[in-house]
Amino acid sequence: MSEKIKVYLDTNMIHDYFANQARAVKTKQDAVLPSKYKFMVEGKERIGFVTSVITKAEVARELKSGHGLDKKTIEAIWNDLITALSCEYVTKHEFDEKLAEIALSSPLKLRTLFNFMHLFIAMQLECYIVSGDGDFLDAVKTSLLYDKAISYIELRKITEGV
Repeated sequence: MSEKIKVYLDTNMIHDYFANQARAVKTKQDAVLPSKYKFMVEGKERIGFVTSVITKAEVARELKSGHGLDKKTIEAIWNDLITALSCEYVTKHEFDEKLAEIALSSPLKLRTLFNFMHLFIAMQLECYIVSGDGDFLDAVKTSLLYDKAISYIELRKITEGV
């Protein structure tokens, strides 16, 4: 078997999973599993997933503030995803002046700034980073900062033959 492709999961890639889990908790019904989640579970033999404390903080904020879930429920949902994907979890990362330079160089939405934080973690770990934020992907590709920033559709194409 060939080496796994490493993919960093930012909040965008797993948001639907958490939103559906939150709805299921509130309605006391089974959660609808998004197609991205199904793809990831089916692909975990050829894709090594990685995520970080930043992703967890963004997810926790959304589930707490947006859906009113308690800490225990949020932790359980988070741990279920990490386990299901056999996901590596990065608990800390040190940022440097490059992050401020990016913010100084062009106007960014807050989510795009967070995506650059995710990017720097992915770069250090030499992972692909998959994003649905077109502004972010354009900025990364235009600056030639990193050649492994891709869309979900690009990830599907890359992993088809693996």
